[in-house]
Amino acid sequence: MKFLRQLAKVELVAFASLVVAAVAMAIFAAIQTSLHPSPFFNITDSVRVVFLYTLAIGCIPVVVFGAPVYAALLYRGRASWSAAFAIGAVPGAGLLFFAISLGLWALACGIAVALATHAVCASGSNPSSKQTREKPRAA
Repeated sequence: MKFLRQLAKVELVAFASLVVAAVAMAIFAAIQTSLHPSPFFNITDSVRVVFLYTLAIGCIPVVVFGAPVYAALLYRGRASWSAAFAIGAVPGAGLLFFAISLGLWALACGIAVALATHAVCASGSNPSSKQTREKPRAA
């Protein structure tokens, strides 16, 4: 039962991190559209499309792959920055074979989401950070 609770926490944190990444990408799209106007999208449409596509494309890898793998590593005490980086990079690296621009976008967002999730979920779970002194025994 402890693993399921931890998985639920990781899923929520990962999804919240995905929303933050989607907002960041939408802000980037707004800046880019304001600097280089497009005949197809105004700034509002660009922000809306990038935000929704980032959520839609990122939701499945986060829920099905990233959060469960990270939760399993966290449960076993093996979660690290490098593991989180690798978990975030795998879906984007896979997309690079099909579409380079989409793969780079997924790579950046995936790594950001995974590292943010690790920053939140791993805080306080490191056994070396806990006080391990034994209580003095009465003689």
